[in-house]
Amino acid sequence: MSLKLENTAINKLYLGSNEIKKAYLGNTLVFDNTVVVDNRFIFTVKTDNPGTSGTNQFLIKTAYNSYNYNVETSDGYVTTGITGDHTITFPSGIGTHTVYISGLFPMIRFGGSFDKDKILSIENWGIYGIGSTSQDQAFRRCFNIVNNAIDEPDFSTVTNYGFAFQQCTDWQIVPNSDYSNISGTFAYAWFACDLLSFPAVSLASGTDFNNAWRSNTNLVDFPPNVFDGSSATNFSNAFALTNLSQTSIDNILVSIESNGTSNGAFTQSLGNSPSIIGQTAIDNLRSRGWTVTVTGGY
Repeated sequence: MSLKLENTAINKLYLGSNEIKKAYLGNTLVFDNTVVVDNRFIFTVKTDNPGTSGTNQFLIKTAYNSYNYNVETSDGYVTTGITGDHTITFPSGIGTHTVYISGLFPMIRFGGSFDKDKILSIENWGIYGIGSTSQDQAFRRCFNIVNNAIDEPDFSTVTNYGFAFQQCTDWQIVPNSDYSNISGTFAYAWFACDLLSFPAVSLASGTDFNNAWRSNTNLVDFPPNVFDGSSATNFSNAFALTNLSQTSIDNILVSIESNGTSNGAFTQSLGNSPSIIGQTAIDNLRSRGWTVTVTGGY
């Protein structure tokens, strides 16, 4: 007999033609020791935190993309076929609730306002990001948000990642997604994410990184080869007020220099000075018209 997961507002599990009871283990659906990935976008909210909706509500903001999504909550709210913004009124009233979104939901956009202080965590990315053209200001200034998800969002069609997680001060784990096709700006993308660690990803198609990691005072480790193949020349204040190790600043400079670009700008402050490896990369960049400022004044 076959095992099937139906993508509806209430994701149903079937064995053959018979609907059976769901069982959850973390963010995954389990039946008879077989794990079925939960494809819903799942997050938690605290309704009485400050926001533009009522103390028993949460506003889902949409922007830029096409939507057709369904909403279910941990206290029994269900609605389907939503194509734009939607306000949830939780049946059990004020409290902390889990929201499950299925269907087509490319992006949520707090934009530094609305109910940004109500969202507490991402528990599962699922469908989030699929088909999106922009993540501009998606989670901007969501001060309380943390990433508990073990899966990754889909950013393969995104062209604008600017301000996406700006000032998410509790945000520690950047999704290890495929960023290599994001062909637009990363300006201010992770600005002032105080607890940030950054994965080994490719940002080869990015065009602008000004202030992208600025004021991440706990950012020490940065992987090699992140900018390999990038034509970007704007790294103004990209790593200002960070605490990069010497190996990390070397990694960054070598990766940028390897692209042969000219007339760019790069800024790092605080953290460690580059070694002779990084200094050689700086010399090569300056010979091609770059303005480079790093810790230690080299």
